[in-house]
Amino acid sequence: MLSERITALFALLQCNNTQIARFAGCSSGNISKLKTGNREPKPTSRAIASFAGGVYGYADYENLLPLLAELCGVKNTDRETLIPALISWLYETVDVVLPSRTMTPKSKQKRASQRQTFGERLDSIMTLLEISNRQFAFLLNVDVSMVSRYRTGLYSPQRNDRLSERLSTVLLDRAEKKGKIPALASLCSAEAEHLNVDSLSAWLYDTSPEKDKAEMARQLLCSLDDFVPEAGLSATAPEVPEVPDVPVSSRYAGTEGLRSAVVHFLSDAAREGGELLLYSDEPMDWMSGDRAYFALWASLMLKCVNSGVRIRIIHNVDRESGEMVNAIKGWFPLYISGMIEPYVFRRERNPRFHHTVFLRSGGACIHGFYPVGADKDRSYDYITNREYLSQLKREYDAMFAAASPFLEVYTSAMRDKFHKNWLSFPETQDYLLHEFPIVTVPETLMIRMLSRADVSEELKARVLSRHHELRQQFKESLREHSVNMLLCLPDRAAAMGRRLNFSLNLTELAIDYTPEEYAEHIAAIIGLVQNERNFHLTLLPLAPFQGIQILTRKDAVAVLRSQAPYAAFVFRNPALRESVSNYLTILMEQHAEDRRATIDMLNRLKLGILNSQWPLL
Repeated sequence: MLSERITALFALLQCNNTQIARFAGCSSGNISKLKTGNREPKPTSRAIASFAGGVYGYADYENLLPLLAELCGVKNTDRETLIPALISWLYETVDVVLPSRTMTPKSKQKRASQRQTFGERLDSIMTLLEISNRQFAFLLNVDVSMVSRYRTGLYSPQRNDRLSERLSTVLLDRAEKKGKIPALASLCSAEAEHLNVDSLSAWLYDTSPEKDKAEMARQLLCSLDDFVPEAGLSATAPEVPEVPDVPVSSRYAGTEGLRSAVVHFLSDAAREGGELLLYSDEPMDWMSGDRAYFALWASLMLKCVNSGVRIRIIHNVDRESGEMVNAIKGWFPLYISGMIEPYVFRRERNPRFHHTVFLRSGGACIHGFYPVGADKDRSYDYITNREYLSQLKREYDAMFAAASPFLEVYTSAMRDKFHKNWLSFPETQDYLLHEFPIVTVPETLMIRMLSRADVSEELKARVLSRHHELRQQFKESLREHSVNMLLCLPDRAAAMGRRLNFSLNLTELAIDYTPEEYAEHIAAIIGLVQNERNFHLTLLPLAPFQGIQILTRKDAVAVLRSQAPYAAFVFRNPALRESVSNYLTILMEQHAEDRRATIDMLNRLKLGILNSQWPLL
């Protein structure tokens, strides 16, 4: 029967009446009548065509078209093939056979990770309070199987609904009766006097690891967005401090001793020149824990760079995320000088000891090696013996052999190399952009815009060749991979003066759109949203950053300056890549709309441009 097949279909796609109705453009009541068997129209009816279109739209939005195609026995996932096949499947009279594999809708993938955290925490509380599934189900007035699903992480009530509030209330009451409020507070990392229904619920649903990583990425990206290359240091950096006199010694003790040794070391390097080879896996409080000292350190490092001193640094791969942000924020102004070679030590650090080597070949070395936990008693040797320095250089080279590049810097003069190493690989990519990228510009439109632009024939030919190559790579990515773009629509004034910007290719070329050209580009974007199942566009109300744009791949993240001087900074550290990915995922979840709503917004933008009126988005 039709109703049985619809029920099986909904179970496979993990959807409900309301979700399908949204894409079908009808009421959920109409879908309910089909699912319950109260209505069984003919296969050729408008109602079934609308229903099948709604299922296709939902599956497309949730990246489930391959699963739907497998169910219907077809290979292609285009509308013209899959919708008729779905209608035929709905009216087959043989027993239903569902695909053996399953796929999770993209909107539920993050929720699955939240459920596991919720389930683990609920289980720990129930164990502490010695409450069984049956007892808890009775107090919540739900089936015992539901509690089992909660506890194992298969399901969780929506946060802030009545059941969620009731759940926290029951647990808190139980803790009071058992005299275990202090123990429950300790489990939740809260103070007993501050433990209440709200704080308990917040702990149960806490997803702070992902949010913390996303916040780490946001802070780092903000610091890069604020960075002014001409200033050498961050735009918010304090005045360059005066270098103090420090004691000259062969041994320095503790944090203050290390700070003095580094001032001595960098001052000599800036004056005498040479190459610095740096490695340290100890906590970075000595450098970043004091703002005045950090400013002094930064000024001395900049002085070294300006004096022609090359610096090779091996970062440690397993630092805490907060330390990673502080490290990058401190070093980034120096990276773009081209005098810094940053690497990442691939091996995990020794968990029993801390090791520091700051070496200037033929000059001096700060060397420290002490047990973890012995921070207060640590000391550092200041070595100038040339034979010993040669030995330390060999040891550093051995560490360097186990390191890989951490940051690649591409200037506008290196755009061909950037294109080869980054843009020419078709794979899953996420973008956070200020404007629609040139890969979405139809080739005919690009030719017309270049023809009226004041550019040389040589440059025109080069741009068209690169644009064609990028378009082909983009199409290949869409065939096999997912492409997610986050973009802020311009306000009226900005839209009417929009420019086709080539900054993602590290060039200053920009061409003013005519209203008709911009509308044509928007129409091309609408076509992608409508027809490309692997293309997902999220429109943001405000641009998070003004001076940078972001591209991510599975192995790296690229931060590109969107204003002169153009440059790209490619980070390959997995922790940083994950944090930026989490940040973009949160933005997408907060602002993602279905394809129909996205197309409506784009159409209103296009009409507003053509009519010189700004639509209310």
